[in-house]
Amino acid sequence: MRILHTMLRVGNLEKSIKFYTEIFGMTLLRQKEYPNGKFTLAFLAY
Repeated sequence: MRILHTMLRVGNLEKSIKFYTEIFGMTLLRQKEYPNGKFTLAFLAY
């Protein structure tokens, strides 16, 4: 079985990106902010 994608809600985006990139070795592909929705999407991958 292979995971194609998943979504996680996090309290601190900067800390979470640091964790996934430094500990798991993932790469931040892009970030998109939605000011009206008051959230940011961050896309990470191997």
